[in-house]
Amino acid sequence: MEVPQLKFRVFYGGRSASPASPIHQILEGSAVGVHAPVLVETTIEFVGASRGGDYVDATAGAGGHTHALLAAGATRVFALDADIDAVQHLRERFGGDPRVEVAHGNFRDLSHLAPAHGFEKVDGVVFDLGLSSDQLSDPSRGFSFQLDGPLDMRFDTGSGRPALDLVNGLSEPRMADLLRQFGDERRAGRIARRIVQRRPIASTGQLAAAVRSAVPGRSRIHPATRTFQAFRMATNDELGALLAGLSAARGLATPNGRVVVISFHSHEDRIAKHQFRAWSSADDADILTRSPVRADTTEVAANRRSRSAKLRAARLKQSN
Repeated sequence: MEVPQLKFRVFYGGRSASPASPIHQILEGSAVGVHAPVLVETTIEFVGASRGGDYVDATAGAGGHTHALLAAGATRVFALDADIDAVQHLRERFGGDPRVEVAHGNFRDLSHLAPAHGFEKVDGVVFDLGLSSDQLSDPSRGFSFQLDGPLDMRFDTGSGRPALDLVNGLSEPRMADLLRQFGDERRAGRIARRIVQRRPIASTGQLAAAVRSAVPGRSRIHPATRTFQAFRMATNDELGALLAGLSAARGLATPNGRVVVISFHSHEDRIAKHQFRAWSSADDADILTRSPVRADTTEVAANRRSRSAKLRAARLKQSN
């Protein structure tokens, strides 16, 4: 399996907005499920759903952002997700609502999926990236280093190759490179060497144990955190998908259409930052967030997932 050769650097900064709003109250009273979307109020503000019109929830998951878009005034929402379990949940939740069109697919294919479902042009697109709590808590998906299960890690279990192939197939140098690029893992060489020594590795528990054995002592986070992140991102080609998804969103957006990206990884945030700057330099868009917006202390206390979230937004100037 080929690993995208991308190089990025980390940056920090930003501001935040309070989650205490009618949107949050609506979400708290709805059947959002285990996974709670982050920065909901800020997302709805930047995407401009109060104007009405058609919107895309490109990573719809449990439907939190879809619900918030409708509550804010969106006319229609195209709810897309690569996870078939999430799609089934979305269909159960919104199946009787004519304002919502649910589809199974990766947002990298948004340029043809949206028109195929009646969304030729849209007024805004929301990308809430990363892993949902529902996916993390299911051991059969292979995302968690704390729950033993098969080494899958695919968002769409019906396509592509599982992380098992990377873990057991990559050479030690290429594996170390993967861990550095996608996991910012400074001990990549040592961890890759230990994984190769212990192959074949068949489960998340075995992979986590191999990493822990390579990194003795105590640490602020579980020693396998960055390794699992790296294998997941490479398995799903998440950075390549984001580049394609942003390009598709730019093509679908109406004049004054908005694009919002919520990322949880420095590489994803850097892609959004540079794409928005490129659009701005071409005079195709205005950047609405000069620095990434962060969750405030109240939201972080209520939802730990939000502590690493960064939101960026842009407004398109013309149709493409």
